[in-house]
Amino acid sequence: MTVEPFTQGITRWRQIAEILSRDVTEARFADGRLPTETELAARFGVNRHTIRRAIGTLADRGLVRVEQGRGTFVASGHIDYLLGRRTRFSANLRREGLEPHHRLVASRRDEADDAVARDLEVAPGTPIVEIESVGQAGDVIVSYARHIFPADRFAALPDAFAKTPSVTAALAACGIIDYTRRVTRMLARMPSDSEAFYLEQPMSRPVLHTESVNIDPRGVPIQRSTTIFSGDRVQVVVAADEPQL
Repeated sequence: MTVEPFTQGITRWRQIAEILSRDVTEARFADGRLPTETELAARFGVNRHTIRRAIGTLADRGLVRVEQGRGTFVASGHIDYLLGRRTRFSANLRREGLEPHHRLVASRRDEADDAVARDLEVAPGTPIVEIESVGQAGDVIVSYARHIFPADRFAALPDAFAKTPSVTAALAACGIIDYTRRVTRMLARMPSDSEAFYLEQPMSRPVLHTESVNIDPRGVPIQRSTTIFSGDRVQVVVAADEPQL
């Protein structure tokens, strides 16, 4: 095997990062998967630590994504995530030709703090149920979310979500056939340790933080959600209304 030549005066990991960046841009990884660290180390005649640092640079730039236990993949294009009166995670992904999937992370009972109480229009300290989930488009993780519901109406929702898993289906199991979005607040920021962990992305890459409130047909708040989208995988599109699947 011919080892790639290096230029004097520039650290090797930076040169490797630039070479791999060109390879990604020119679509030289036909299946979208980069060679293993061992294979790249042999190609460049360096150790795996040097390769790991170069790959980390590409991940920070959003060119590749590293999936623990699976390998390194060329980052796909943005998913257009439509925000409208009837925002639905599954419908958004299917509209893009992707297969939606939710994974339940945790569920708990708690009491509403001031912010939650204000959005759900209940008194502070009112019992609530909360579920945490990771949203995927096929094998690609796109979001980490915390959904909060009034416990008096939705005590059974965590069990329903665990069986589906879909917030819309879980709400339907609790008697809510239709609901609409009252408000969505959006903020770009850096992720916390846990958010980066669930999104499987470096902490140096920004995320899109959204807070939303959904209401039932009578206008009563039923759900407050905090959703953290991976900044390099999702493009939010705001619309006054949106087509339904």
